[in-house]
Amino acid sequence: MKKLLFTLASLAMLALLAAPASAQDATITLIHGIPDTDVDVEVAGDNVFEGFAFGETQDLSPFSGATLEGLAVKVAGTDTVAIDGGDVALPASGNFSVIAHLDADGTPTLGVFENDVSETAAGEGRLIVRHTAAAPEVDVLANGDVAFASVPNGAEGVADLAAGTISAEVTPAGDNETVVIGPADLPITEGEALVVYATGSLADGTLGVVTQSISGLHSAPTAINTGNSPIDNGQSGLPFALVAFGALGMAAVAGGGVVAARARA
Repeated sequence: MKKLLFTLASLAMLALLAAPASAQDATITLIHGIPDTDVDVEVAGDNVFEGFAFGETQDLSPFSGATLEGLAVKVAGTDTVAIDGGDVALPASGNFSVIAHLDADGTPTLGVFENDVSETAAGEGRLIVRHTAAAPEVDVLANGDVAFASVPNGAEGVADLAAGTISAEVTPAGDNETVVIGPADLPITEGEALVVYATGSLADGTLGVVTQSISGLHSAPTAINTGNSPIDNGQSGLPFALVAFGALGMAAVAGGGVVAARARA
């Protein structure tokens, strides 16, 4: 543990030296979204995070504006590289989530998403769904109508919604008679963004969800990244948690036509 802390401190110092003086304005969260696989994260030949488990997060914000040389995600305790990220230049400003996940074919990859932290209107919260699972496209239904059609791996849907509860169902794309998830309810919280990542593999039976909450959308946005802590922990916002894949049905309605939404690939 002391060695790991020393390595992290050294890397942080190098990042600060490499970055411009004004470059510490980004919020960057690293998320582990591959089930059943603990990993080590290597930078410049050294492990900076070890035993990084599914659903956990790490804060990369101190490295904003710097380049992480030779970034690799390895199977924990081995030299087996699951994801070779190469040299990764981190943004100097903005709010980003970087997730290790499976692509549509089941190959481990890194996905980078810029989080929408623009101010929400009074009485509204934001819902963001990201398809980062090895699974085919799906449709999301709201009250029986298609709200978000053909959601592919690597895409997201975003919507600002009135605070309250949404009910949704998930079906295979183009087959709205076969309900595979739902109906399920999701609370929308005023002034917060709820980000839902579909993770895992349909073929392997490991489909699941990791959630992220960003609070303060009526003021200064703050990401709440607390691993798998209980939701009722006295902190504002919803912490990272593992929940049933049914949450995808709740979240993916974010991209639908029944609300003011936008889809991004």
